[in-house]
Amino acid sequence: MIPDIFNIINKARYSGIIAGPKTAPSLYQLSVKAFVKELDRKCKPETRIPELQLLPAVALISILEEMSCYPSLRKKLHRELCDPVVFMRMFMRFKADRLVLERCLRKASSIGKPVLPELANNWCMMVNEKKSEASSSSIQEAMEFGTYLHEAGWALQSIDVFDIALRMISQLKEDQHQEMVKLICTQKLLRAEGSAMLISKADITCNTLLTMIEGIEDNEILLTVFLEVANHHFKAKRIAETHNWTRKAMELMTESTPAEHVIEILQLESIYLYLSQRYESAGMIVNQAIHRARLTFGHLHRRYADTLYTYGVSLLKINAISDSIPVFLELLDIITKLYGTYTPHVAIIQSYLAYGFYRRSQATGRFDMAYDHIQSAITLAKQIIPERQKVINHFCGIRAMILRGHEDVWEAVEENRAVRINNFYLFSISEIKHLCFELHDEIDA
Repeated sequence: MIPDIFNIINKARYSGIIAGPKTAPSLYQLSVKAFVKELDRKCKPETRIPELQLLPAVALISILEEMSCYPSLRKKLHRELCDPVVFMRMFMRFKADRLVLERCLRKASSIGKPVLPELANNWCMMVNEKKSEASSSSIQEAMEFGTYLHEAGWALQSIDVFDIALRMISQLKEDQHQEMVKLICTQKLLRAEGSAMLISKADITCNTLLTMIEGIEDNEILLTVFLEVANHHFKAKRIAETHNWTRKAMELMTESTPAEHVIEILQLESIYLYLSQRYESAGMIVNQAIHRARLTFGHLHRRYADTLYTYGVSLLKINAISDSIPVFLELLDIITKLYGTYTPHVAIIQSYLAYGFYRRSQATGRFDMAYDHIQSAITLAKQIIPERQKVINHFCGIRAMILRGHEDVWEAVEENRAVRINNFYLFSISEIKHLCFELHDEIDA
């Protein structure tokens, strides 16, 4: 392989091309292509590529990106990305090209086997076997990796990573910085446990988190903790507690509050208003969250996708079926572009689409699209999360309902239609607080 690279460079020289600043990138790319082409010609899928261990991060990601263009190298790409040493060199040291890494992950997972859960297990085994002394960099690596796993839909795996991160933090010498890092990690753990529906464990973590903020007077820290507690109670279906903690967070919100926290408060508030049958107000608030997320983070971002999810589920629950389907279709498009097809997020979105198409088709009795979506969700769930039997059983229940052709779930859903607001003026923080508190007073009266 190395002689081939030199031959390409020499050929360029004999053609009158001088290796300098202007032509070096093209020569570099030719070298990468030659290296990968040789891999495709000679290497077997089950063999590792020892040269990758020695390459700098910039060269490593270039080679993996080129490998992703070869369908015949997808299994080998999958194997290399499942190596935590190789992955972390790009994940932590080459953040500017995170999009390239994510594209490689999607291509590698297209063999029908997602990279991230296997990578997470390998990472946990590697860290547990090393038993090396914890450092600030290793803790940062664990927390960033756990966060990414959770955002990509692998909540159970992220819990394992956060548990290791907390163990690392406990090994550091006690100081003020350590306590703050521990607080942040505990918040992330609570969110992951809630997403994995481990409510009993999450209750314990939530109590631990509230104990940790005793005596803290920093409003920004308190606001983030209150939001995590509100999210936990929402996932546990404790709506009154969710509202109480959301209101506490809202009281601490100012014009300088980070946009991500403002968006989350708006999401939680809209859910409360939907459940309180204040559909017009709920639509106005959730549209504030959606458009604020899009302006802040852009279209292709998990935070914008999260606001669409909140909106789509709320529309389904109030029987606004025709409005919910386009929202879920947009959400599915964003998630597949971010994380690929082989993620639990896709299975969940397809199950909601199946229910939406089923409800919309009841008048005609044609449930083809609904059945196709739920069958895809079941097949995907069995393939990538076979251990989540409750989730699979839930999907099978939706399929049974579609096959019967009549509704036997969601009987309590009220026959109301949400009003979608086209007013996209972004309220100020004071306007948001004034409006929400006024609505609370009307509801409580």
